[in-house]
Amino acid sequence: MNASTTEARFAGITSVVEAPVSEEIRFAQYSMLNELPGAIFGVITVAYIVGSLIALAH
Repeated sequence: MNASTTEARFAGITSVVEAPVSEEIRFAQYSMLNELPGAIFGVITVAYIVGSLIALAH
């Protein structure tokens, strides 16, 4: 029996090495997360104003 036939082989499985994240990417992610509460508040405020105007029109 050939010894190479009993070796475990996994075709297509490779190790995944993540690229290092640059300082600019980290800053952009932080800035986006930092502005998210303000954007949500703005959307809720606009929806409230539009809803109030629609209610007044009826």
